[in-house]
Amino acid sequence: MAILNWLLRIVVFLLLLGLAARNSDPVTVRWFFGHEWRIELSVLLLALFVLGVLLGAFAGWAHARKPSSPTPSSAD
Repeated sequence: MAILNWLLRIVVFLLLLGLAARNSDPVTVRWFFGHEWRIELSVLLLALFVLGVLLGAFAGWAHARKPSSPTPSSAD
């Protein structure tokens, strides 16, 4: 089963590598005030994916650190 898992990982990696190679055309990202940034599409998608993962991890970490509300104690 472990060999099948590794073969699947290799196939997925090669497919994604081929997709990145096929989408290596430069794109222009137009910012405000006339600023432009030229970058390869695959690099831009990878950077945005990493940014999304980091933001999601930070949001999960912040949510986990939030103290839970205290439970109301019964009046004695």
